[in-house]
Amino acid sequence: MKNLLIIALSAVMCCAATADEVVATTLRADGTTNTWTATELQAALGLMNRMYKREVETDAGRRRWHGDRIGQYVLPTGETNTAGRAIMVRVDLYQDGFVVTQRMVRAKSSYIKDPEAIAKAAAEAKRRADEARAAWESANLPSDLAALRALQRLSAETNEVTVIVTP
Repeated sequence: MKNLLIIALSAVMCCAATADEVVATTLRADGTTNTWTATELQAALGLMNRMYKREVETDAGRRRWHGDRIGQYVLPTGETNTAGRAIMVRVDLYQDGFVVTQRMVRAKSSYIKDPEAIAKAAAEAKRRADEARAAWESANLPSDLAALRALQRLSAETNEVTVIVTP
């Protein structure tokens, strides 16, 4: 498809046609003919080229233009990063021979080492979920049932009580 774009674009650039002179004729899906002037053909090819560039940035777009991926290889580049690890690239090979090479990046560690931070994050997530549930219940349940659920939530909360026992 890309080769077709290049050939058509070079044909338009090479021909010395005026802007209104018909340079190409194509068939529509219904069988009628469509004529193209040099200006129209250049505009259409520009649109197709931009669409192609946008779509091949995604895996689905590459499959659409070049067929299914038939191979995926991870290869060392021969270089090392600052930590001394080998820099790797991923090479994707598609049905029509199109190749995409992407530098592999090690993901940063996303786990939290601090147990206090874990507990804080979990408590915050639970609080947000409870607020969302309460808002949904008050908006969607009958008022008496929503009030009952609110009372159940209040009674389920734990309170810290300090008892001092003296001899």
